[in-house]
Amino acid sequence: MTKLYQFRPFWGLPNASPFCMKAETYLRYRKISFEAVASNPRQSPSKQIPFVITDDGVTISDSEQIISHFEALQTEAMDADLSNEQKAIAYLIRHKVEEELYWQITYMRWGDPQGWAVFLPDLKQHMAGIKGKFLPWLIRRMLLKQMSQRGMKPDNTATSYAAGLELINVLSHLLDDKPYFLDHKIHTVDMSIYAFLANIIDQPHTNTLQNHAKSKANLVAYCQRIKTLIWKDWQAP
Repeated sequence: MTKLYQFRPFWGLPNASPFCMKAETYLRYRKISFEAVASNPRQSPSKQIPFVITDDGVTISDSEQIISHFEALQTEAMDADLSNEQKAIAYLIRHKVEEELYWQITYMRWGDPQGWAVFLPDLKQHMAGIKGKFLPWLIRRMLLKQMSQRGMKPDNTATSYAAGLELINVLSHLLDDKPYFLDHKIHTVDMSIYAFLANIIDQPHTNTLQNHAKSKANLVAYCQRIKTLIWKDWQAP
């Protein structure tokens, strides 16, 4: 059986890593048998997760490469009905979502002082011994430096969330009244968009970005639609 190496479920989410959740959402949708294995980046050949080891021993890192690998084995690809123009649009949407919302979610947890105050104690529960005392602060120090280079700082949440609020507006306009982002049928781009939006909308602690996303009824309904379609049998541990 294929093994999916990823972070463990956290905060009532199937995964607090949107990239891990993206890969698992796809595997579930395609009804590909797999075993989820709690892991960390140090155990990955690429030092990033998720990664899978297929039942024939092939190791694949990166959520998009995982999807591409298994799509190539399907009788009909999820995106087979898309025109070249639609595929190009999906590519641009996915890259923008994964780049911008990754940093927004990172800021929600590690940068926003209110987010860090609730994230740290829960994070430490999964870090035994001395790691729990020092590792979260070392990771935060590194991430704060990276976020600062993007103009995202703990003492200026308004500026830090601005790009995320704008992207949420754009996504709401793009979705409009469609069930999925490329009309009536679910496609691979939805695996990514859903995972990132769910990590904003469904996390248990409120913040500026979550409040804004929840104000977009079509995005909330979109997430619920995919949750019902793919995750209805999942229960938080």
